[in-house]
Amino acid sequence: MTTYAAVCNAMATLEESAPLLPTNSREEHRPLPPESAATPPAMARGQRVLRVRVAGVVRRLLAAIIDALLVNAVALGAILIAALALGVSLPGSKELGPDFVLAGLLDRNPMALGALGLLAALSALYEIYLDGILGQTAGKRLLHLRVISSRGSAPGPLLGCVRFAALLLSLLPVGLGWLWCLFDRERRSLHDHLSGTYVIVEDR
Repeated sequence: MTTYAAVCNAMATLEESAPLLPTNSREEHRPLPPESAATPPAMARGQRVLRVRVAGVVRRLLAAIIDALLVNAVALGAILIAALALGVSLPGSKELGPDFVLAGLLDRNPMALGALGLLAALSALYEIYLDGILGQTAGKRLLHLRVISSRGSAPGPLLGCVRFAALLLSLLPVGLGWLWCLFDRERRSLHDHLSGTYVIVEDR
């Protein structure tokens, strides 16, 4: 499986590590360019190589399915509670479908617009907070995966927002951006490249 090397200070924690450096299958190392012209040579001599293992496509897909089920379940529960509280009649099982949702959006149905807005807000909060700030969603935690930035730490709120926006771009063209990881040497999807993040296997 493809590996990556992160160059970090020998006395520093993981959060203080330097950018990840991808290596090939023979694990040949190439030196990182200096972060700035003012970087002292002593710091470079005090660095060590930290290896991490990239997450496979199937594992990432299973984690994404778990996350999608959780977000949709919470959104559906909130929608049902709101509908009952407002006295809105709920559609039958035979009426539900993509055409029903699309018709509601085109007709500017308040319930349909509210449901879509709630789902979008929950998805954004879920991804930005868990993936961005904590580095793990519930699905990734169950499958021992973690999202890290090029410095080896959790992406943070700013990169979390960028990653969520890029994730929407990955899903728009029939999920082709997400499936990019099938052919990528580093197993990174389009939103990983755009946000500068990696999905790795966490040590148990």
